[in-house]
Amino acid sequence: SFNSLQFYIEYILALQERYVDNSDFHLTLCIMTSADTNKGTIKLLEDNDYFGMNKENVTIVQQGDGVPALLDNDATLALEPNNAYKLQTKPHGHGDIHSLLFEHEVAKKWVQSGVKWITFFQDTNGLAFHTLPLALGVSVEKNLIMNSMAIPRKAKQAVGAICKLTNDETGETRTINIEYNQLDPLLRANGHSDGDVNDPKTGFSPFPGNINGLLFAAEPYLEALNKCEGLMPEFVNPKYKDSKKTTFKKPTRLECMMQDFPTVLTGDNANRVGFTSISADLCFSPVKNATADGVALQEKGTHPGCAASGEADQYGACRKILRSIGVKVTDSEPETYKGVSVVLGPEIVIAPGSMCCPGEYREVFPHPEQVSISARSSLVIKGTGKLTITSMNLDGALVLDCEDGADAEVRDLNVKNEGWVREAVDDTGDEVTDMRGYKMVKKKTAEITYNKKEECIIL
Repeated sequence: SFNSLQFYIEYILALQERYVDNSDFHLTLCIMTSADTNKGTIKLLEDNDYFGMNKENVTIVQQGDGVPALLDNDATLALEPNNAYKLQTKPHGHGDIHSLLFEHEVAKKWVQSGVKWITFFQDTNGLAFHTLPLALGVSVEKNLIMNSMAIPRKAKQAVGAICKLTNDETGETRTINIEYNQLDPLLRANGHSDGDVNDPKTGFSPFPGNINGLLFAAEPYLEALNKCEGLMPEFVNPKYKDSKKTTFKKPTRLECMMQDFPTVLTGDNANRVGFTSISADLCFSPVKNATADGVALQEKGTHPGCAASGEADQYGACRKILRSIGVKVTDSEPETYKGVSVVLGPEIVIAPGSMCCPGEYREVFPHPEQVSISARSSLVIKGTGKLTITSMNLDGALVLDCEDGADAEVRDLNVKNEGWVREAVDDTGDEVTDMRGYKMVKKKTAEITYNKKEECIIL
């Protein structure tokens, strides 16, 4: 099996292998866990030998046990339903990552080791890295301290919006995320009588959607971190019980968000904040909803954000990148599993060790017009060797493995077989299979392995 954490680590290791010239410098990973996820995360890493990354290059920082929950506008503390002597607590929010990086001196150690850039991403978004090189280029060109990854956003869509705010008294400006439920009233209160509406020329809101992929210049980030000790502004976002708006529907909390970091930047640094907006199908596909919730969201015209859509979007991003350089890729028709409609084919999986940045695809496919992949196909490319695919017609399932040290060329390859097919499932007892609603039946697969002995092994 292959999981998200493995993918992220393999991507980091691929960047290390390709783009780090100093053998004494190592890219690292820091994971923020909670009391609920800490033990499981550590066990997953240890059971899999940290997926090839040195243990000392992985840092785990754990959030506290939460903050007291509140019942109403008077901040009455909520008690546990079954224990009148115990406060009910809730998570404080992902803004805690900044205080944890300060408290454990993680950012300080990174800067001291020579780290120039720090990227923040949420583990539910498997497409987080596809556009990282682009964001890095924008940050360098615009001299940004903080760069927020963003997507085109529909007006009133339930996604935070990137806005540029101006203080009328001081003239100071600040580029920052505004939560979607605050944006419309903020606009109406400041001369925009229509509120948050779509631009008729683009069909989207002028304010792009924040996806919590953040890129920081390391040194000024650390400087600001030391001044604020990583503390982000707190807020309450209650849902009220009735029109009186005094009592909450359910206990809420003080929370903080990592994207609010611009609030602690001062002087000229406050102006070195920007965003990079990219099509969502290349950079944003969160897997955070149960299947039933995903069905309900999709019926409303919103991305389902569940297991089936997350997997489909991974394949789709690879297809889009290949198509953009000229490879002939035909999409399959939408399929529905457990009520979620997805376009799954052709399934294309490219391991980070083979190609980790979109720009590398052109090196592997120097003549993309001579490569075609049918809608029912499945293609897996893996291995860290140098692979060149000059010409290929695929109508079925193919696994290409170019092992470390190998230098191989695929030329005039024609593959036609029964391939892999999907079968709908209900309750198999396997959580992953049941979440996505189908299983893959591998009827026939062409497997080709190239090794450094210049041998080609065909199965």
